[in-house]
Parts: sequence; C-alpha cells; structure tokens
Amino acid sequence: MKTRYMRSVVMYGVFAIMLAVLLGSSVATETHEDGNIPPAKKQYGDQQPLFDRINLREGWEITQGDPKILVGVIDNGFDFFHPDLKGNLIPGYYYPGGFHTEFYASGAHGTLVSSIIVAKDDGVGMAGLAPRCKVLCASQGMLEHTLVKMRQEFFRDNAQATLADWQAEIGKRQDVLETFGREWTHYQLLGAADAIEYLVDHGARIINFSGGMERSLCPSDELWEKVEAAFAYAAEKDVVIVLAAGNNAAKWEGYPGKADSMLVVGASLLNDTRWEQDLDVGGMKIKQGSNYGQRLSVMAPVENLLVCQPHEKRWYDVKDSPMGPMKLEFTGPHQIMPMGATSAAAPIVSSLAALVLSVNPDLDAKSVVQIIQQGCDDLAEPGYDIYTGHGRVNFGKTLAIAQNWNQR
Repeated sequence: MKTRYMRSVVMYGVFAIMLAVLLGSSVATETHEDGNIPPAKKQYGDQQPLFDRINLREGWEITQGDPKILVGVIDNGFDFFHPDLKGNLIPGYYYPGGFHTEFYASGAHGTLVSSIIVAKDDGVGMAGLAPRCKVLCASQGMLEHTLVKMRQEFFRDNAQATLADWQAEIGKRQDVLETFGREWTHYQLLGAADAIEYLVDHGARIINFSGGMERSLCPSDELWEKVEAAFAYAAEKDVVIVLAAGNNAAKWEGYPGKADSMLVVGASLLNDTRWEQDLDVGGMKIKQGSNYGQRLSVMAPVENLLVCQPHEKRWYDVKDSPMGPMKLEFTGPHQIMPMGATSAAAPIVSSLAALVLSVNPDLDAKSVVQIIQQGCDDLAEPGYDIYTGHGRVNFGKTLAIAQNWNQR
C-alpha cells in the first residue's frame, strides 16, 4: 500500500512541478428499534483517531446526513460498484474530449475522495463522514498523457537513472512539454467550469474540487473568466464550493470565486500542526505541504486516513491507457494513506457542509461558510491566521451552531 501511495504522490507531484514551471471494523453494543447501531456506541478501528480529532461522534448524534443532500464531486474517475459506495454515487457529468477508462490512475482518486464523504456506515470496511448523503459525480477523464509516457520510456531505457536525470531530460523537451501543459490545463479547467454548472443545475448543494486551481496555472485570461463565471454561478445559486488549497507548501492567493461563499481547505496533522514534509524521490528532494495565504479558510487532518480504492484486480493491470501500461499489486478495496494532502482535507470539509445542510437545508451558501468557520477549533496564533485559517473543523460544535442558526 505504501509503495502504491508513494507512486501516486510522485506522479501527481511531477504534474504539479511541471505545471508550476510552465505557467476498520465496527462492533455493535446496542441497537435502536430500526436495527441501527447508535454511532456513539460503535468502534471504528483505524478511523477512530480522525473521528476523535474532528469530534465526529458528537456531530453524528445530531445527524449522519440526509439522502436529499447531494455533494457534487469533480475528480478523476469513480468506482460506482465498490461495496462501500454502491448506491451512494450517482453518475453525472463526463468531461468531453478525453478518455474515461477503468484503470487505477483513472479511478482511484475519485473513489478515495467520495469514500471520505459517503462510504456506508454499515460496519464493513470504512464509514464516510456524511454516510447518509449522496455524491453526484463529475468525471474528469484524461488526455493522452505525454509527460507520463515520456517518463515511462526514459526509465525503461535508462534503468539506473535518477529523478534528477529525468528532470534534466525533460529540460531538453520544453517545446513538447509546454504544448502538453497548455492542453492539459485547458482541458482540466474548462472541464471543471462546465462540471460546476452541470452539478449546480442537477441539484448539488456542495461541490468538492480536490485539484489545484490557481490563476497562475491557467494558460489564458479567457479560460480563467470561464472558471470565475462558473464559481459566480454556484454562489448565485447558493452552492458551496470546497476547494483544496494545494500541496506546494507555498503562498497562494489567486483562487477563483469569492471567499464569503466558498471554502479553501488546508491540511493538518492529528497533532493539529500544519502538514508539511520533504520527499526523497530518486535522490531529489521535493517539498510538499499545505498552501497558505489570505484565502485559506479552514483545516482538516489528513494523517493515516482509511479510504476506498478500486475494488477489482482488473483496475490494476493494463497493457495500455492514456498514461501507458500499468501493473500494480491489488491489495484489497481499502488502503490507509500515511498522508492524504489537501485533496483529502477538502472532502472532510465537504462532508461537514453536507451535514450542516442536512440539519438546516434552507441555509444559503454564505451562512454555511460562516457556520463552518465559527465551529472550528483555533490553531496556531489566536484568531484567524494565513497558515491555519479559522482553525481545524469540529463536527459536533459546528452542527450545534447549524441547528440554531438564524438566516441573515
């Protein structure tokens, strides 16, 4: 599991570097008459440290969600038939112009993110944080991935090469990579703008986007205007967008949208410090960490998360794909991620937003944002700060506020 996780980190880390350069089991002790086990009486194994840190049990005494509350998830593929997710994921939008294939890199991340939100609380596998809500899916798909295929060919032909050797090699191919970089970012951002409008029009109350989205990564003003228009449309319809802060350990200020109707989510550890780490990949040091700045809203812990991954062996061994051949070991439908980064922090907060609206469905987007911010436990410096925002989310405290919130 750790090996697969590290491969994923390296793969997405290389994308980020290139783009930046270019531009447990449950135990029943008591049941209600309907046969459900009270959440406070269950044990959640590997998930318990997270549940304790975000005060989930107290929140679940108020609600575990409402099936009428849809969370839109824009991500890279979904395993609709995963045992923990079947019935809780609704197929929706598919980015046009790309490939929508079933293989690990195409399906793992969307499955992971969705599981944090709506995996069933049925005593098997894992439980999502808003398990009675539903996810409406928007699948990003993939272009033919020039960068990954070049990397595969380089290491196939140079078995002793290091990551530094690879970086030197791609430096010689800037024309190819710049073309691919523009195509990739245009595809992803235009697709996201269209997906947001689709999800809003099809009943989503919250939209989770776990990819990096910042003005400096966009190749044109015209495309960024489309992104901004989509965020404005969501705000107009009182849909809360939850956006991952990004994993560059850098100050980012150029997020789309307006701060009063959306949430930019950073990643913390279980000890409430901000996530930051150095990775040694092929002899090269890569700095990773939760981005910060004036637009940062709240934090969520991403350490040792239990998540779903594609549940069938066929997803892990492909002879060809938009990213070339892939052969990974299938270890089962779940994994524990040592570090989930901001892409895992965002769905924790999207889950909380879904529970807030389950308690008080008439809330507008600005009220949901204010309630979540007010319900946080302060971290680092007293009050708001650019490194930890309003603090780490607290489900019990937030849902108590939501119950008694008067619309303003």
